[in-house]
Amino acid sequence: MLKLGFKTRFYSVQTARAWLQNLNKDTFPRTMFTFRYDRSSGPGGQNVNKVNSKCTLTLYNASKCGVFPLEIKNQILSNETSKSQQKFRYYSPTSDSIVIQSDETRSRFSNKDICLEKFITEIKSYCYFPEETDPLTKAKWNKTKQRSNEKRIKDKKFQSDKKKARKVVFLFCLFNKFIISIYLV
Repeated sequence: MLKLGFKTRFYSVQTARAWLQNLNKDTFPRTMFTFRYDRSSGPGGQNVNKVNSKCTLTLYNASKCGVFPLEIKNQILSNETSKSQQKFRYYSPTSDSIVIQSDETRSRFSNKDICLEKFITEIKSYCYFPEETDPLTKAKWNKTKQRSNEKRIKDKKFQSDKKKARKVVFLFCLFNKFIISIYLV
């Protein structure tokens, strides 16, 4: 559930997956971002010193942004990293903002487009929704799970029998009135 002003939106995984597939720089609302132009660094001669061509795209209050579906927002804003997935590289949790910079070209407008393309490409490569498993694969894994469980129980029984075999068995001989101990190996 996302709150956008006074409206509340409900998103499912299918809706988020469809939103992600249809995402491109033309459909994404640019009004959500703040664009700032600064002087670029690196080679370029006098143009670098005079013209503000580096574009810095900033999305403030990313956790409260209502543009993203909830599943996508949770993946982007999560601070937890796993072995398979690293943190979203453009998100800064301390300022709760997403910041992207580009100074690849001499034109500020093409740098602005490059920033948006970087952002959209990163979202598309970062967000992951697992596909529904087909019944054949589920049956295969259930069979494998059952076999491994049976093997585990069989090994456990074998170890138990082995330990029982090491114990000393005392037999009482009533006829001779003394105890005979037999060791089983």
